[in-house]
Amino acid sequence: MNDYEVNPIIWFADREVAYPPAHFITANTKITSESKQWVQDHLVGRYAIIPTVPDWVSEDYIGMISFEDPKEATIFELKWS
Repeated sequence: MNDYEVNPIIWFADREVAYPPAHFITANTKITSESKQWVQDHLVGRYAIIPTVPDWVSEDYIGMISFEDPKEATIFELKWS
């Protein structure tokens, strides 16, 4: 697939869910706006953002992220940890 083709799975699906169900896998790496955009651009499965209070102050900090597919959680960890 080239850069101009639309992936219908990504285009028509609600990938971000409001809260993570029990079978979602939570990544240990904190998520930022940059890494969230990477998830939206490069992964295809469902995910949930878990807002948490940071230990340090940063306006780019969002919280933690959970993935439905454990493979995507691993890919996220390898890229952003």
